[in-house]
Amino acid sequence: MKNYFKINYIKAILLIIAFTALNFFNAIFKKLLISINLPENMIFSISYTLPFIFLFVFISHQAQKKNLIIDLSMKLSPWYIYLIIFSMMFCMIIINEYLSSLVPRDGPILGNMYKEIEEFLKEEIKNPIPFFSTTVLLAPICEEVLFRGIILNGMLKNKIHPIKAILFSSFLFGLTHMNPWQFVGGIVIGSFIGFIYFVTSSIMNCILLHIFNNAFAVFAMFFFIKNEDIFSQKMSLNFWLLLTIVFTITISGCIFLLKKRRKI
Repeated sequence: MKNYFKINYIKAILLIIAFTALNFFNAIFKKLLISINLPENMIFSISYTLPFIFLFVFISHQAQKKNLIIDLSMKLSPWYIYLIIFSMMFCMIIINEYLSSLVPRDGPILGNMYKEIEEFLKEEIKNPIPFFSTTVLLAPICEEVLFRGIILNGMLKNKIHPIKAILFSSFLFGLTHMNPWQFVGGIVIGSFIGFIYFVTSSIMNCILLHIFNNAFAVFAMFFFIKNEDIFSQKMSLNFWLLLTIVFTITISGCIFLLKKRRKI
């Protein structure tokens, strides 16, 4: 019988605390990278990846000491499954955009926070290649391995109920983004990707969906940045019709995937 790497609620929280602490040292990492004369356009990507690398090395070392297996399946699903899950992901992006738009973007606290995020993004997109490669490639790989491959998988292997495991790992995923708009996205998108992991047992599927989500977000930021208040406008009959279609596709897809789960 295989001895799998397992995680409970407390261990999951401790992992995220350790990850957050490592991220606070990013200022030191950046200064170190600058001191060794690395190109400025590489520093963003490297400083983002380092906390994940340190955490992955630590987790792998602990698992190896205890002869535990971290099951990171990279198997691919049948083509029709991708047609379904990517259609569902597009629907989830629309739902997430609507729910995120409900979080206020003005006021003394949220207004300043939102402006800081905007300024940070404007600064980072001045170097589009490292920004794109980090956001669309590195982030999906690192985040999916941590939150779905290690935390969610570890909780499922620990016999924690799938709904509780998916929601809790998504809650932690949202928290690490450190702002209320991405916190909502972390729970909504994270829960969907967690569900896909549960039904397909493939971390590769999670990475591909995360890449699609982030690529869409970057594309929207570059080309539709002026339309960020689209969901705050007066709700029309067409909007509610769209939302109804989106929910119908998502729920139908979930039912279909659950029925097909053992065959995927």
